[in-house]
Amino acid sequence: MKTMNKSGTDMRKWIQHTLRLLDRTVSVGLWLVGGWVFTIVFLFASYNIPSSSMKPTLFPGDYILADKTYLGARIFNLQASIEHKPFKIYRVWGRNQLKAGDITIFNYPYPQTRDSIGFDILSYYVKRCVGLPGDSLSIDEGYYQINGHPLTVFPSAVCHLHDSLHQVFTTGEKRIKGVSINAYPKQKEIGWTTINFGPFYIPRKGDYITISRQHFLLYRTLIEWETGQKLIWHEDGAYLNEKKLVAYHFQENYYFMAGDNVFDSVDSRYWGLLPESYIAGKAVRIWQSKNRFTGDMNWDRVWKRIE
Repeated sequence: MKTMNKSGTDMRKWIQHTLRLLDRTVSVGLWLVGGWVFTIVFLFASYNIPSSSMKPTLFPGDYILADKTYLGARIFNLQASIEHKPFKIYRVWGRNQLKAGDITIFNYPYPQTRDSIGFDILSYYVKRCVGLPGDSLSIDEGYYQINGHPLTVFPSAVCHLHDSLHQVFTTGEKRIKGVSINAYPKQKEIGWTTINFGPFYIPRKGDYITISRQHFLLYRTLIEWETGQKLIWHEDGAYLNEKKLVAYHFQENYYFMAGDNVFDSVDSRYWGLLPESYIAGKAVRIWQSKNRFTGDMNWDRVWKRIE
């Protein structure tokens, strides 16, 4: 009997020890999962570059880190975003403001149609911010200008691409395969192209803008997104929810995004302005880079700073 009691006691001790070990393991696992979730939501997240739209700065196969503390992390109803239901995006405190030249990760604002702003949690673009709220942006024969002055935030390799674009459409071929001439808002009344564009005023939060015919064409999708109502043009002016709209008070900051590869980038030249709440973070480092054909690591690009 003593042997059986001892055996039973040992078994109970073993079970208790196993349960304590399991409890600790689960606790550590939960802390690790919680830390990982906290990191990707509030601090840093990784994104893959699938296309050549940001060459020569970023290449297909690059994996980049986005700093979410720069503007501040976003908090929103994930389930509502997945189901494409209305939801609000809130932003926690950020340590800086976006600057011209910053390479930015954001949700593409037109995942379903170019006629209205939408949100797809899985649809991310990476572009360089070239126009800030309150700026007046234009493109003169392929060269970007802000408030009437040349934009100087591009690396030299990107400037060479702008020179090439200028040459192609001014002294060389007027059309080349793969390049669309017509630009946002793709209306004959405005007639902007990818090489002669603007001036396009970029609204900032609190701005009042009179709703002329041109402003109706330029800002209709923004106003409809902010109000959730349809903006229609009649002979005597614009009407929002059947009420005449003479001026509009913007509720959000907006930005103009451009791809470094001006020959092959679907950017703000084609689809318009980006709401600030769609910005996920600023690209800071290439933490991994693989050759997309061979799978080999591009070691010379690993941990390269993004500028």
